[in-house]
Amino acid sequence: MDTLIQYNAEYIQVDPAHHSDPAVYQPYPSAREHEFTHTDKPTNWLCPAIFSCMCCVLPLGLKAIFYAEEANRRAERNDLRGAEKSANRARNYTISSIVIGIIAWTALLISLLFLSQSLTA
Repeated sequence: MDTLIQYNAEYIQVDPAHHSDPAVYQPYPSAREHEFTHTDKPTNWLCPAIFSCMCCVLPLGLKAIFYAEEANRRAERNDLRGAEKSANRARNYTISSIVIGIIAWTALLISLLFLSQSLTA
């Protein structure tokens, strides 16, 4: 008894030594199985991007705002793959801006602390 299972119009035959049926066909996994099937709108990074632009590093914050807005535009056009890529770029620029801003502000405060101690001594 041959049993055929349709799966992306591709089939493979299973070795009969491991199955009770002499010829069993199983679906062959294809590249279509790994296609982008995400249907939700990606995370909006616009508010953190604006925060990172105002409080941290301006150029990286501006890039983050640009990509966050691009992700919103692409999501409105139902280009979910492009929206996800733009949202990931906005996230990366936002996080980079915040981390670099924290390091820069910390270095500035430490240098001001040492400068004020050296002036009073």
